[in-house]
Amino acid sequence: MKDFMKIIKLLLIIFLVSLLPLNSQGQKSPLQGVRGPVTRVEPTYWWTNMHNPDLQLMLHGKDISKSDVSINYPGITITDKKLTDNPNYIFLYININRETKAGFFNIELKNGKKKQLVKYELKERVPNSANRASFTEADNVYLLMPDRFANGNLANDSIKGYIQAVNRSDLGKRHGGDMEGIIQKIPYLADLGITALWTTPFFDNNDTNYSYHHYGCSDYYKIDPRMGNNGDYLRLSQTAANYGIKMIIDVVPNHCGGSHWWVKDIPAKDWFNTWPSYTSSNYRMTTWTDPHASETDRYRLTHGWFAPNMPDLNLSNSLLFDYLSQVYIFWIETAQIAGMRVDTYPYNDIQVASKFIQSIRNEYPNMNVVGECWVKTPAEIAYYQAGNNNKDGFNSNLQSVMDFVLKDKLSEVFNENEGWDTGTAKFYSHFAQDFVYPNTNMIMNFVDNHDIDRYSTTVKGDLKKYKMGLAMLIASRGYPQIYYGTEVMLDGIPGNYEGHRFDFPGGWAGDKHNAFNADTRTVKENEVFNYLKALLHYRKANPVLQSGKMKQFIPENGVYVFFRYNSDKTVMVICNNNENDSVLSTDRFAEATKSFVSGTDVISGKTVDIQNTVTIPGKTVLILELH
Repeated sequence: MKDFMKIIKLLLIIFLVSLLPLNSQGQKSPLQGVRGPVTRVEPTYWWTNMHNPDLQLMLHGKDISKSDVSINYPGITITDKKLTDNPNYIFLYININRETKAGFFNIELKNGKKKQLVKYELKERVPNSANRASFTEADNVYLLMPDRFANGNLANDSIKGYIQAVNRSDLGKRHGGDMEGIIQKIPYLADLGITALWTTPFFDNNDTNYSYHHYGCSDYYKIDPRMGNNGDYLRLSQTAANYGIKMIIDVVPNHCGGSHWWVKDIPAKDWFNTWPSYTSSNYRMTTWTDPHASETDRYRLTHGWFAPNMPDLNLSNSLLFDYLSQVYIFWIETAQIAGMRVDTYPYNDIQVASKFIQSIRNEYPNMNVVGECWVKTPAEIAYYQAGNNNKDGFNSNLQSVMDFVLKDKLSEVFNENEGWDTGTAKFYSHFAQDFVYPNTNMIMNFVDNHDIDRYSTTVKGDLKKYKMGLAMLIASRGYPQIYYGTEVMLDGIPGNYEGHRFDFPGGWAGDKHNAFNADTRTVKENEVFNYLKALLHYRKANPVLQSGKMKQFIPENGVYVFFRYNSDKTVMVICNNNENDSVLSTDRFAEATKSFVSGTDVISGKTVDIQNTVTIPGKTVLILELH
């Protein structure tokens, strides 16, 4: 009987322990003492010696606002206890002074005779973490959607408690790509010439539909287990760093997911931007730069929801502002991230968004940030690049912006006949407006991404036009972003979001075709891969294509010529948009060619005489390093 009671007691202990919530590392939460109502504390841990010594701790549990809170640990002082209209939350602000040692301390909550001790950890910060190097104009950026890139861990395809499992037969469902798959393909990316990796988010996303993109977070301090775990993020970052690749985190300040645990217990009435009935954004970002814009239209832009399953976050709530900025500091520090990309920047109140980005950069002063500002003129794009002397005084704190206008030109030019305002004249006119930018080197160029048509469909599978687009992408001012699969001319479906997001062939065991390996690629795939690889490696090794100045000449007879140059090298780029070969007289370019007599084709390695004329095949971009 005594042994039986011991077994019952042991089983009861195991059962009670199993009820404790998990922390960010997948271990049991360190709640101690008398069991109390606090079930969640975020951030899940923090560090000593941060630039900002003040930390917000969000505590969640039934009616905890009635509790007195205290901390007894050398170097830590409670500076404020903020409550909201929801009694289930306490926002505790603490100061961690410079002498505070790493270790564990207890947050003590008392409510009458009831007491709860919540154990919390301060970690020692990695030396010189604040001064980490970031991505720059010297980088070649690769964008991938983890769910569609490679499935390295079949065991996480289906997870108990998660609504969607793998269903590759449906483009709108999850396909099973994960962190392990990316880790396994890091050598492939390095071989291609990639130096920075931007992935769409990894955060927990347990929505009913379309959760695969992970832009609808349901837990900010948890990697979705179908992607991996928190430790895998660091392992991915470290593996990438071993191959000279920096990690860029996708920052989403505008919305969370409809399955976020907040939705069931909203922290405050003004946590989300709410309406009497569902109201979408008008998506008209021009209202920020339009001097005649109505406040009604601007309000609809910023307060309307991006999608019905994405609650719109109100960053004007100071508690949410602090919470979310800490989220990204947490992951930058935890996973050793080297850069940020900001999703849908102008859908927020841009004044608040600017302060939000700066609050993160305060911890990492060298951290560069590229913003998605999907507007349609160079002047509007330039408005969002930091350092622009905007008339209204606005400074975005975005060191880099994405050139959506150049993307449009790259989609149009090679399908058009030449004219005063068509064909390569569009390139000339576009670059002629670069005077609006404070820093043209830090403009992100791209031919496609996860939200627009695959470039292969834009040029209707024409290999010559495709290679022209890649050459212009790499040779132009700014730095390139390559979308996964672009290096093998991955197909797509025009005008269809899921049609932009096909699986990378060979990323799944049993795929009939594998484009990751040269031996199993098609002839066309190898031609495109090797072409882009040569361009990327040349750019990687030559600052002239990273930060060199640019000189362009008005297109004539369907041929557009520009130069990239610095004190060490001059590169001549000749774009022949005609169907047939063109013979180009070079005397017109004497101010750029100077005493050079020949050039080396950066793709073939062949020497080309440039003293009098150059013959360029039809539908070709020739890139010559002059000597």
